[in-house]
Order: sequence, then C-alpha cells, then structure tokens
Amino acid sequence: MEYILSYPLTSLIVTLGAYSFSVWLQKKAGSHSLLNPVVITIGLAVIFISMSGIGYETYMEGANFIHFLLGPATVALAVPLYKQLQMIKKQAIAVITSVLTACFISGFLAWFIASQMGAAQDIQLSIISKSVTTAIAIGIAEKIGTASSLAVFFVFTTGILGTLFSSFIFKIVKIDEDKAVGFSLGATCHGLGVAKAFQKSETAGAFSVLGMSLMGLVSGILMPLVILFFL
Repeated sequence: MEYILSYPLTSLIVTLGAYSFSVWLQKKAGSHSLLNPVVITIGLAVIFISMSGIGYETYMEGANFIHFLLGPATVALAVPLYKQLQMIKKQAIAVITSVLTACFISGFLAWFIASQMGAAQDIQLSIISKSVTTAIAIGIAEKIGTASSLAVFFVFTTGILGTLFSSFIFKIVKIDEDKAVGFSLGATCHGLGVAKAFQKSETAGAFSVLGMSLMGLVSGILMPLVILFFL
C-alpha cells in the first residue's frame, strides 16, 4: 500500500478524481458558489496528503503532469481575450481606470486595516500584494524586503475567499454584467477568479484574464515604488 500511495500515477489519479467529484458535487447542488470545484479539490488533495503521509514532494511527482499544463493553459487564455479585443479597445479608458483604482484600493486598504489593527510589519507589507498572482506577489515581497511565504498565504487566501463569496457580493451590489463580473474576479482573485469567471461565460472569462494580467503588471511596477518611497 505504501508503494501504491507513493507511486506518481496515484497522485495524478487522486487529483483528477477529486476535481471530477468536485464538479459533480457542484452541479448536484445547483451550481452553488460555495462549492467551488477548485477550492474543494485543493481541500481533498490536502486531506489525501495528510492521511496518506506521503508528503507534498512525493505528491507533486505525480501532480507535476498537471502542473506542466499550466504553461500551455495560460498561453491559451489569450484566445478568448483576442476574441473580445474590439470590445476591450472601446472600453480602454474604463479598463485602465478600473485597474489603477483596484490596485491602490485593494492593496493599500488592506495595508491600512492591518496597520490599524496593530499587525506586525511583515504582515502589513505582505498583505498589500494579495490580489496578484503568486509569482508576482513573491517578486513584490522580495523587492520590498518582506516574507514571500506570507505573501503567498495572502494571495491564496484572497483567491479562495473571493471565489467563495463573490457571487453574494455581486448580488448585493446588483452587478450581473459579464464584463464587469469577469474583470472584477480577475483583478482581485487572480487565477481562481479566472476559473470562476469562465464558468459564467466566455466573455466574463476573457475580461477576467484581462483584469488579472493588468493587475499583475500595474501592481508589479507601482506597488514596490509606492511602498519603498512612501511607507
């Protein structure tokens, strides 16, 4: 049994099986937003690693087959974005204004709240980059001299909480337009937000890719400068 659990193919089968089960569960529950397949799959993978005792490194030997596809999948996101190119050009000013506003409000509002609650300096700085992808958050953390592990934690937490509760927030503020929903998810919840946006429509997915990309670009340039010179 120990050999079977540590075999790379086992991790691959468990991951794919967990995701298939998560998708089935969400459909059975009427596509409830709290039953996000990505989040549930992560939880099931954590349970499998903990109960089997194989360790994360061993698990990733099999899961790396899926991880490898992350590159081609990211490049493929350009296809729906290209299909919406004309619509994006017409709303260029709104898009740029939105991402600049999201960059400062999302990042520095979180910093302000953390500082007012007396959080440690590392936490205050790490939480600023919570709404960009993990790779960019690590880069920002290294530039401003704070813990990259904390930055990754806040990115991961933001993505999960954002995808779980975004539907409720959109209902409260009465936003259902695909472009607005998609862009908001991508700009605040990065990869997990993009996955959720594509569940709504291709248009929402395309704008979520745009939001995630621009948020990462703007944040990667402006955040370290603002932090180093003003905080």
